[in-house]
Amino acid sequence: MTTPEASRVEAGARGATRVADRVVAKIAMQAAREALRASSPADGPVRANARAKASVHRQGGNGLGQAHVQVDVDLDYPARIGSQCAEVRRHVRERVEHLAGMSVRQVAVSVERLHGPQSSDVERVR
Repeated sequence: MTTPEASRVEAGARGATRVADRVVAKIAMQAAREALRASSPADGPVRANARAKASVHRQGGNGLGQAHVQVDVDLDYPARIGSQCAEVRRHVRERVEHLAGMSVRQVAVSVERLHGPQSSDVERVR
């Protein structure tokens, strides 16, 4: 059995957990998809397979540091692009901070493609 005194170890002596950058990127990517799927109908239709990809750059010497997250998304058009990007930015920051336990200094959202109502797998006629 352990005594209460022996089981109390200072926080710094217990070690640290470091979440890999690729894991943080996956969290950010999933959060971006969640935000796109949850867009309000006023923002226009949202595809069920909302595309997003993310990359993370860490700054800081300790195990956690501060994350700079880059998220690339595809959006349907017409839509309120600014409000959708703001929602993606907010949700990604919230989820990464909560799940990875690190602060997010910046979330940059880039729109890679806009899908119009006529864009599909069908080729357009010239």
